[in-house]
Amino acid sequence: MVTDESEVVKLSNPRNVKTPSLRVVFARVRWIGVAAGLWVLAVSSPVAAHGTGSRTDLPLPAWQMAWAAAFSVIVSFVALGTYWEKPRLSAAAHGRRFLKIDSPLSKPISVLLRFIGLGLFAVVLAAAWWGNTAPLANFAPTAFLIWFWVGVQLLSVLLGDIYRAFNPYVTIADACAWLKAKWSKVPLTEEAIGANRYALWLAVATISAYLWYELAYHSTDSPRALAIFLTVYSLVMLGGAVLFGRAWVRGADGFAVLFQKISMLAPVYRGDDRFLRVRPPLSGLSTLRVNTYGSALILIVLGATTFDGFTRSSFWLDLAAEYNSWAATFVNTAGLIAIVALVGLLYLLAMRAMAALCGDPMKELANTFAPTLIPIVVAYAIAHYFSTVLLDGQVIINLLSDPFGRGWNIFGTRNYAINWTLVTPRQIAWVQAGSIALGHVLAVAAAHDLAIERYPRATALRSQYPMLTVMVAYTVIGLLLLLGT
Repeated sequence: MVTDESEVVKLSNPRNVKTPSLRVVFARVRWIGVAAGLWVLAVSSPVAAHGTGSRTDLPLPAWQMAWAAAFSVIVSFVALGTYWEKPRLSAAAHGRRFLKIDSPLSKPISVLLRFIGLGLFAVVLAAAWWGNTAPLANFAPTAFLIWFWVGVQLLSVLLGDIYRAFNPYVTIADACAWLKAKWSKVPLTEEAIGANRYALWLAVATISAYLWYELAYHSTDSPRALAIFLTVYSLVMLGGAVLFGRAWVRGADGFAVLFQKISMLAPVYRGDDRFLRVRPPLSGLSTLRVNTYGSALILIVLGATTFDGFTRSSFWLDLAAEYNSWAATFVNTAGLIAIVALVGLLYLLAMRAMAALCGDPMKELANTFAPTLIPIVVAYAIAHYFSTVLLDGQVIINLLSDPFGRGWNIFGTRNYAINWTLVTPRQIAWVQAGSIALGHVLAVAAAHDLAIERYPRATALRSQYPMLTVMVAYTVIGLLLLLGT
């Protein structure tokens, strides 16, 4: 049973709207491709690649990228207002049956996935505590900071909520609850996810703690620092499960909550009928309902990723160059808080303007439209970390054979030569810039669909003017920071 404070996912069709075919839905979103194409044409001519480069050395003119991407967002809004007259996403979100997962093999596969997740977590934690202290010679930093944090986000967009199947904290909590039930001979019952208000608050706190560790702490890639972070995080998760029940983990684990929200963009999901279902990408967002905690989590992640881009700007590099150690941590923390506050303020100002136009409470509107920012969260993740995964992430191949940095060669990959030419600066630039433009266009689409489901068409269009302004602002800011200007 889900409480009012929990995150609610509605997969029903209460208004009995006829569900359109997937082909029809995809046809109705063709304007997205048109807008993206216009943006590509606008920025294609001046692109010139360097022979080598990094995320702060991408050769796209900042001013042209900014106006072109903003133009694509505005064009998509105009196209939506003209051609997208009725809500489509909620009717399509239920999807169609794709694969039955309630079979004799489903339980053994589930157990296997849980053991894989638990085993990987154990290796990461052990390597962080007892492995080589050099970050590039230790499995933990690359596995956690790159492949877990970034990789799971990207896979969640494609495959749905995969972290749910591997979450080691859920495995430990469920196993302890099962043993307790066997010992006491009391049947094991399901517990409401997120019923505990403290768990919902802690999900925001835990993801904020990670973002601070990743973006503000001066020694993020230190294996021992990572060991301390993971140990404290684990104690909070498992200690809460002991005090409040195993559902605590599902509600308090900031990673699990974030990945679940991102998975609503995926074209596949697990239905209540124990079938894998296929649906149009983006449509799942129309079923996601969040409370104040969920809205805060989305805005914090969006603001933190924006700060990550800001730290690559020439202004910040000049400002922070003279600081190191804990002084650098203090400066980074102040900058992180300021940027997160700015991103959140822009959104809340838009919601206040929308409330004035529509007459609805601002808090209600802020929670209602917060999920439409998730495409931007994913777009920023791709823009900032795409090259990191493909290039720096290759070191995981070496470390699989020598996770503790002791000179082992378990799988024969210890001497693997990293291919630094796997993607070129030009390709990185296209992926980064394109993801930001497309992410904002998708966010505008999700917000428009939600507005016309909630209001009469004329009111819906008028209500979206403040949201459009914020989307354009986010687009311009994101692209300027992407280039390190």
